[in-house]
Amino acid sequence: MSEANTSSEVAVKSEKMRNTILTVLSFVFIIGGGIWILSLFFDFHRYETTNNAQVESYINSITARATGHVSVINFDSHQFIHKGDTLVVLEDEEYKIKVRQAEADLAVAEGNLHSLEQSVITAISNEAASKDKLSGDMADLEKAQKDYERFRNMYADSAVTRNQYDQVVSKLQSTKAYLNAGEKELMASRSVTKQSHTNLEASNATVARKKADLENALLQLSYTYIIAQADGYVGERTISVGELINANQVIATMVLNQKLWVNANFKETQIEKIKLGQEATIVIDALDGKEFKGKVVGFSPATGAKFSMVEPDNSTGNFVKITQRIPVKIDFEASGKELAEVKPGMNVTVEINK
Repeated sequence: MSEANTSSEVAVKSEKMRNTILTVLSFVFIIGGGIWILSLFFDFHRYETTNNAQVESYINSITARATGHVSVINFDSHQFIHKGDTLVVLEDEEYKIKVRQAEADLAVAEGNLHSLEQSVITAISNEAASKDKLSGDMADLEKAQKDYERFRNMYADSAVTRNQYDQVVSKLQSTKAYLNAGEKELMASRSVTKQSHTNLEASNATVARKKADLENALLQLSYTYIIAQADGYVGERTISVGELINANQVIATMVLNQKLWVNANFKETQIEKIKLGQEATIVIDALDGKEFKGKVVGFSPATGAKFSMVEPDNSTGNFVKITQRIPVKIDFEASGKELAEVKPGMNVTVEINK
C-alpha cells in the first residue's frame, strides 16, 4: 500500500513538472512571437521592402552581317570572350570574287579617266590653235581691207589695171571667208573642250562610284569575320560548322561584363517614401542570403503594366483595382570582383531605408 502511494505521488509530481515546463515554454513562445511581430512592425516602419526584384545586366545579341556557310567557330557556350576576339569565320570565296570584280571595274574607270584627261588636253590645244589661227586671219583681213582701199582709189585714178583691182577684191573676199571659217572652227573647238570637261567630270564621278563599290565589297568581305564588340560571357551556342547563316541572324547572346544593377518592383503606395540616393540593402536568395549595399539611382517613368506587350484594359467594366508596381533601379556599391558570383536574373530582396 505504501509503495502504491509513493508511485502515485511520483506520478503527480512528474505531471506537475511537465505542466510547468509546458507553461514556461508557452510563455517563451508567446513572448518570442510578440517580440518578432514587434520587430517586424518596427522594420516595416523603418524600411520599404520588396522581394519582387531581380539582378539585371546589359545583354547583347551577336548578329551576323553577311550570309554564308560557317567555316570556323572559336567559342563555346558560357565562355568568357574579350573585345576583338574572332568568334565565327564564314566561307569568303564569293566575297573575294566580288572584290576582284570591283577592282577590275575601278581599273577600267580609271583608264577611261586618263583617256579623257588626254582628250581635254588635246581639246584645249586645238582651241588655242584655232584662236591663234583666227588672230592671223584677222590680221590678213585688216591687210586685205587696206589693200582694197588703196587699190580702189588707184583704180579710180586709172593708176592700176582692172585685173590688179579684181585680184585685190578677190583677196579681200577670200580673207573674209577664211576669217568666218576660223570663227566657226574656234566655236567648235570651244564646244569640244566644254564637252571634254563635262565627260571628265562624269568620269571622275564614275571612278568615285567604283571606289565606293570596292570599299563596299571589302566591307562585305570583312563581315565574314564576326568579331566580339565587348567583353562578356556568351550564352548558348546555337550554330555549328557548315551551317548556312543569313545576314541579321542572331548566332549567340552575350552578357556584357560591364555593370550589374537591381530592378526592384515596389508597390505604388511605397514609392512616395523612396528617394534618389537612398541607401539600400540587397539580399540575394541564391547566395544563401548574402547581403550587398546599394543606392537608388532611378525610377521607371511608368508602371510595369504600361510597358507590357498587352496592356490591361479596364474599359470593359470588369474593373478590379490592383496595386501597380513601379520599377526602381538600384546600383550595387560593391566592386566587380565582389560581384563575381552574382548573375543576371537572380531573385533578390531589397530593403530601402526610409
